[in-house]
Amino acid sequence: MWLSTFRIAVILVASSAVGAGVAQWRGLPWIPDRAEIERKDAAAERSAALRARHGVDLATFRDLIASGAIVIDARPAGEFEKGHLLIESYPPVLNVDAERAAYQRDRLEQLHGQPIVIYCTSLDCHLAEELMIELEQLGFDLDMIRLFPEGWEGLLKAGLPTTSGPDTWKGYDDLLNMENGERMSGDETEVPAGVGDGDGG
Repeated sequence: MWLSTFRIAVILVASSAVGAGVAQWRGLPWIPDRAEIERKDAAAERSAALRARHGVDLATFRDLIASGAIVIDARPAGEFEKGHLLIESYPPVLNVDAERAAYQRDRLEQLHGQPIVIYCTSLDCHLAEELMIELEQLGFDLDMIRLFPEGWEGLLKAGLPTTSGPDTWKGYDDLLNMENGERMSGDETEVPAGVGDGDGG
């Protein structure tokens, strides 16, 4: 009798160990992480509060672009490169991942004091809000920042122009370099005064 009981106990212990191993292998939480749950709940509440205060609709989003606001796409670089909003103003749409915002401090600091509007993927995406929080930590005034919650999906649905490719904007020095390059190019092709005048004698 005691042998059967011992065997049952061994089987139960082994089953528990296997179950824990399978859960870990599949990435399933064996025991709920209360701290992680509370962190996500707090982030969701902060996100909702930011949208309520700073969120804009499509019409306002367009008005912001027309008035020269900086547009930031907060999606991962891979998604940005596949497609993002095309605007005619300068700089073009920027790609800033919240987790890497601090690494882009040099070029982001050039945007201080300018109106900014941020979008990510859709209403279910909170990357724009996360980036907004990161920008606040970098010294940006939240009153100058707006969110477009409908995101990339909303832009596609509205039929706004799009383009593809990486974000290559390094800062406003790019524009100065472009202008200087155009001037140099113009100087090279300009015909000096007097050339071709007269009878060639």
